[in-house]
Amino acid sequence: MTRTGIALVVAVLATSGVQAAGLPSILSEEGQAFLVGLRAVEGGADPELAPRTETRKGKSSKRAFLLSALVPGLGEWYAGSKKRGLAFLGAEAALVGLWAAWKGKGNDLEDQFRTVADEHWDPLNYLAWRGSTISSNSSITHALPCSSEVVNVYIPARSEWMQQQQTSGLGSVAFGGCEPSQIQQYYELIGKYNQFATGWTDLVRLSTGNAAAPTEVDSVENFHSERRLRYEDQRDESNRFLKRASTVTGVILINHVISAIDAARVARARAAGADEAALRRRTRFALVMQPWVRSRVPMLVAYKPLD
Repeated sequence: MTRTGIALVVAVLATSGVQAAGLPSILSEEGQAFLVGLRAVEGGADPELAPRTETRKGKSSKRAFLLSALVPGLGEWYAGSKKRGLAFLGAEAALVGLWAAWKGKGNDLEDQFRTVADEHWDPLNYLAWRGSTISSNSSITHALPCSSEVVNVYIPARSEWMQQQQTSGLGSVAFGGCEPSQIQQYYELIGKYNQFATGWTDLVRLSTGNAAAPTEVDSVENFHSERRLRYEDQRDESNRFLKRASTVTGVILINHVISAIDAARVARARAAGADEAALRRRTRFALVMQPWVRSRVPMLVAYKPLD
């Protein structure tokens, strides 16, 4: 009876300590919470309905990451950092604009130099030189890429094209089923290597300046084609623009990755209560035009303000 009375006194004091605001309890806070939980179970209440500490709700970092991975800056905008979002989106717009301009310029120049080759580089002249005795004794002879398509498809198409005096190039269709990489190699080789000088229609002998027949070429150092030199300059210029466009493609991909990571970090920081001033003190990114050889190329710079 004595033990039972003590237990009842402890229970009464404990519960009264929980319910009455001004009376102290002999149990710790953990003990009180335990007893309250037991009483809730005994009363048939669901223990899951006991009050819990409410967590801060913020934007999803995963969603912010995916949005900026698709469109740089969109994840930052979604997370509430509109200025950072506009910065990444502006960088994306500038990069896409550069890519479109350089890609278009490179393709236009490629069309131009290929038209020059279609008009002024005659594969029949080169094949005549390759079949000559001089070529047989030379170590610099080289077969044309897609040689069978050139003979069976390109040469007849070129002959018809010359008769019609077209202003645009023959295009890839004139090479039949030749692979695009082989067609590209065709237009590259005829301007790059000396032995292909025999195919240019303005071939002259250096010693006299007179026109020369392809079968006369015994040493390419003794012959010259001004059109071939101009053609090679056009091809190099086209390649420069296309390489720039390819480089910008890589920078665009980097912008997507950095923006996605930044958007996820901004979303987490916002959920933790960081304000705009705190976000501005984080690492910043800027797109600058860096001098390079004879022009400028875009460069993405990361820096952290010290103020």
